[in-house]
Amino acid sequence: MVILDRPIAHWWLEDRTKIETFVEPGRMRSLIDMCEKCISILKRYELLSPSKILLSNRWLFNEKVGEQVKWQLIQKGDILIDYPSYNENELATYFLDWLKKEQGATGYVYPCFIQIIGEGKLINQDGVKQGFKNVVSIEARFTEALVVDVITYSTAWLPNTLAGEPQQEIYKWNAPRLEKALYEIEAALGVEPIIDDANEFCLINGYRLDNARDIDGEVIPIDEKGRIIG
Repeated sequence: MVILDRPIAHWWLEDRTKIETFVEPGRMRSLIDMCEKCISILKRYELLSPSKILLSNRWLFNEKVGEQVKWQLIQKGDILIDYPSYNENELATYFLDWLKKEQGATGYVYPCFIQIIGEGKLINQDGVKQGFKNVVSIEARFTEALVVDVITYSTAWLPNTLAGEPQQEIYKWNAPRLEKALYEIEAALGVEPIIDDANEFCLINGYRLDNARDIDGEVIPIDEKGRIIG
């Protein structure tokens, strides 16, 4: 049961019910509301208790060209915000108040990318819960649509370790928790996820993960950098 320094799998949820080529307060609020719904569910399954908000160094502001309003990128540097409340229902108020102060007189300046991180709990082979950072995180961003990406860095959802050793107890305790949470997130957002079937670490079958396997179904041993062992 390992926490990697890069994602092992992710589920991309894109709300395209309203396509816009500019950003304004209502769009920012809608994006954060999507995050709140995800976090509420993940927190209930003890997969994410948010503690920090990371904002990328790329920000957007609206530039009017003739009758059209377009995005323009500006560089501000990465920003890490402490989120002292574990109440996900306060996230929008807390973040939007902070953003309003950060914008100051300029107004209408928004981060392209928001990552919400914290601690989650995994269950070991003895059935005991342990806390880890980056079990699951939420990434939110603006495209023409609103996007929330649910990302996991843990191998606890796999029936075998990356090296191919069985971890059936860990898999049995943990994989259903993530699967149920993701089904609930899909229902809460009303959006079906975009899913990559495979990556360098695992096979992705809907909301279940499996180890990479050869043509005979045997697990392919992989190290923590995604490289085949042997």
